[in-house]
Amino acid sequence: MNSNFIRLKNLEGELKLTQMNKSLSCSVTSKELVFQKPHTTYHLFLHDIISIIPVRIDSPGISFRHRSELIRTTFGSDYFKLAVKWARIVTRSGVVEREDMEFIVPLSQKMLQYIARYSGMSVIP
Repeated sequence: MNSNFIRLKNLEGELKLTQMNKSLSCSVTSKELVFQKPHTTYHLFLHDIISIIPVRIDSPGISFRHRSELIRTTFGSDYFKLAVKWARIVTRSGVVEREDMEFIVPLSQKMLQYIARYSGMSVIP
């Protein structure tokens, strides 16, 4: 785990899934969704999620050279725009609560399944 992630002391609900890489962590419990990036944690309650909409991100990825080979990487998940009624933002400077926020975040299908199951949301084709 990245030592620059700010940990929350008490989460409500039962932890269902955590996925992380060096710069982003996402955890879902039976009641909450937590996004962490270095020095900032976003804490949302599942019942405060208004919508989750797929978003296409046109990013070129990252290219680097290893010996004589060119390697190209991209983030492996799909991106989604989450609209929420309320969110808590935790930084090294303190805690701020905000209403009516939107986030664009990468979420795996497994993470989406847990969010759908415990938020009571349903997919609209």
